[in-house]
Amino acid sequence: MKKRFLFIALVPLWVYSQKWNERKSSAGEFEGISIGFLVQGQTKYPNPYYGPEVTGLFNDGAYHLTFDLYFSKFVVGVQFIDEFLYLQKIESEGVWKPRGFNGSYSSLTRSYWLTAGYEFMNTIYFKLGAGFRSGPQKQILGSNTSPSEVALGYNFSNAESVFNTNRTLNSFSEWDYSLSVTYPIAILESISIVPELGYTIKHGGVFTGFGILF
Repeated sequence: MKKRFLFIALVPLWVYSQKWNERKSSAGEFEGISIGFLVQGQTKYPNPYYGPEVTGLFNDGAYHLTFDLYFSKFVVGVQFIDEFLYLQKIESEGVWKPRGFNGSYSSLTRSYWLTAGYEFMNTIYFKLGAGFRSGPQKQILGSNTSPSEVALGYNFSNAESVFNTNRTLNSFSEWDYSLSVTYPIAILESISIVPELGYTIKHGGVFTGFGILF
């Protein structure tokens, strides 16, 4: 009975995989364009850590907009990421805090990425990425959030405690790297969904989501 159930469960995945293979063999070198949306949760924090208590994976995170070009054996792409990460930049006279850029709550950080991947297994692509993160940048979602609302979300007793303690610590930038895996699943003759699961190195960002390949 268990073997029969397992067989029934795996048949749809096998069928979809076959559809993707048929599409690849008929589409030639270029397979299509994928546009996707990913969400990310921060799992790695600075040490020493001066922030509020972390109660869940998505206390701090980011969202990704992705654009990928799929070819017969490889994929290349770009990502745009608006970030709500907890980052710290510590110098001798103060601490750079994540949600208060010397009085500006218009932004957190943003990063731009280049990614490239290869089909190591049948329809499974492994991707590597490099991105440059900087701030402050004006956030796209929630740009009208007030300082008090931001402080409340971070469990600070008052909004002023979010501000930087040193006026010279007014910017942040760094390089980061990622790895992920994607698996195109054909749902129609010319359209596939592309689930993606990955990890960014610097801040332990676990991200997941999907794209539409057409």
